Amino acid sequence: MSKIPSGHMPQLDSLRTFAVLLVIIYHWFPTGEGFNRLPNGTIGVMVFFVISGFLITRILIDNRNRIQAGQSKLTDTYRNFFVRRALRIFPLYYFAITLVWFAFPQTSDVDEHPLYYYLYGYNILLNKTGNWADILSPFWTLGVEEQLYFVWPWVVLLTPRSSFRWVIAGMVVIGVLFRGYGYMQGNLDGVLTPASFDAFGLGALWAYIVSERPDALPDFLKKLSVAAALSLLGFIALQFLPGDHVLVVLFQRLFIAALALFIIVRASMGIKGPVGQVLNNKALQYVGRISYGIYVFHMLVPGFVTPFIMKVFNRFGFSLTLGYWSHRFVSLLALLVVASLSWYLFEKPINELKRYFSYTKPVGKSVGQSVG
Repeated sequence: MSKIPSGHMPQLDSLRTFAVLLVIIYHWFPTGEGFNRLPNGTIGVMVFFVISGFLITRILIDNRNRIQAGQSKLTDTYRNFFVRRALRIFPLYYFAITLVWFAFPQTSDVDEHPLYYYLYGYNILLNKTGNWADILSPFWTLGVEEQLYFVWPWVVLLTPRSSFRWVIAGMVVIGVLFRGYGYMQGNLDGVLTPASFDAFGLGALWAYIVSERPDALPDFLKKLSVAAALSLLGFIALQFLPGDHVLVVLFQRLFIAALALFIIVRASMGIKGPVGQVLNNKALQYVGRISYGIYVFHMLVPGFVTPFIMKVFNRFGFSLTLGYWSHRFVSLLALLVVASLSWYLFEKPINELKRYFSYTKPVGKSVGQSVG
């Protein structure tokens, strides 16, 4: 009998580590060469989106059931949900964009269009400008998630239980169709929120199975294995097509999200054997816990923190010259230090304020696993 996921799922933290490393590889190394012959950035982001869709939807379904049982109120649940998300996401996000605006304005469009950044609409601006040279360009994903957090709670909390599976199916279909619409408009980037609905929807599907249909778990796992195998074949086939081919635009994200779901489902239940030993590694799980800070700072560290470190060493008489690989190695170490400091000195103390906005009374642990 398969184990139904509950409580904290530490192997998901390790998956976050691999996801953020793929994003780093995509941004730190030449596109289309070596490691980056694969769409590593897209893979990493889709893993994050599927995990987020699963964890967020599971929290919301559990709270919807509490509301229907008369144990909570709709308005209180939404308020607590949004405040808890804000405590986790907002402080570091606003710190980073403010830092760039005042210290490095020449590297970003934030100086010209600050409201897009401060109102979590940067993905909309990026869709208009196509300026991927913006040092804050990875923040489009944060805009997508936050925009979803405004709307998705109402969808989950207000949709009748019998109809929710159709909402999930609609999410997946809309994601593909919206990318098709973008393709017809000559827009291939897919940074607007509906273009990622299928990834969030697949994550929500796992939350629905776990919370509402645990009896269907064995059958779901069999069908998911078939879907993952077909998605792997489809993904491999798409690698032989140019990146702007309509099939790549429509289905590459969907295939990646389906493969991510397959791995996330197994990891949430606890993978055994050699793969499980890797995912149970404490170092990997730690990096996953600070992955938000890594994601936020990974574009800033190589261009600003690493050169500063070199200047400090040179000032104290240590001649430090970094080559191509040594620069990236030092940048990775510096990034881990910066993200760790951010977690312990900034993010974690603020995150602990969540205890004042518990979904249950008296104040206790939150439902499910902390997200992000």
